[in-house]
Amino acid sequence: MINFFSYTYASFVKILLFNTHMKSNKSILKLFCFSFCCCFSNFNSFSQNKLKLAVDTITTSNDNIILYDDKSWEYLPVVKRKNYLKAFADTSSIFTKNWKNSTFAYKDKFPPDSVLITYLDDQDKYVIPVIDRINSGFKLRNGTFHKGLDIHLTRTTPVKAAFNGKVRYARFNTGGYGNLVIIRHFNGLETYYAHLSRLDVKEDQLVQAGKVIGLGGNTGVKWSGPHLHFEVRYHDFAFDPEKIFSIKDSVLLGDKILLKKADFHSVIAASRKYHRIKSGETLSYLAVRYNTTVSKILKINPKLNINSIIGIGMKIRVR
Repeated sequence: MINFFSYTYASFVKILLFNTHMKSNKSILKLFCFSFCCCFSNFNSFSQNKLKLAVDTITTSNDNIILYDDKSWEYLPVVKRKNYLKAFADTSSIFTKNWKNSTFAYKDKFPPDSVLITYLDDQDKYVIPVIDRINSGFKLRNGTFHKGLDIHLTRTTPVKAAFNGKVRYARFNTGGYGNLVIIRHFNGLETYYAHLSRLDVKEDQLVQAGKVIGLGGNTGVKWSGPHLHFEVRYHDFAFDPEKIFSIKDSVLLGDKILLKKADFHSVIAASRKYHRIKSGETLSYLAVRYNTTVSKILKINPKLNINSIIGIGMKIRVR
């Protein structure tokens, strides 16, 4: 009985799609199809089969469409792509090696000298997780390195997956991230989405770019307003997401990137040196001591200028 109704439903959808030039018939068919679905939708509730079964394929001028027994539909290329990604995820070492439900899954002590990352192929897409202003960037902040972007949002704003991938971590994190989702992508990158007010995905779930993975909030940072803390990492080493995206313009900056050791947060943080001022010390003294120039010191300390008063105890970056 269920198969009969599904087949009949598919037949009516075909008629509806191929008779769109007949305006009066179009309206009648839409109404009839809607009434048909409403009248017989209860029959499906008695089915014990939980699988979504394809009942027919419709060929249109643009593409093939697959109709399912739950009255949903998808374009055939989308279905093929999903099946390919699932097969890849089930067999690739990317999703088995170092696959842990922990914040950081790798044991690498140092970032690679260089690595070429390709984001997309001709069938993939990208999505900016949240389109809004950046409150804080990838930089040293208050004495510690801020390893991602803080993107402003209002509470319960949908947060979306940036690329296709598989959820490695989706739970409350006690290390300051709050509700955190980590997605590993098919190129080996991982993206972190922190401070969510709600999680909408589960660990080991395959997701496509644009999938809503949670809602924005400020979990883990109750003293702060709602925002998305967004990180991009390779083997646990964070690099600036703005090397990939322009959040402001909502665009991807190319389809690949060559990352060098100097791009990763651990190297950047280690390469910076600070000096705490003692009595009698001046900018000229610092320039001589650290083999640099006053102009270079001023350039990496934006709050200083040539007329600034250098006080005892002041922390100044010298490299």
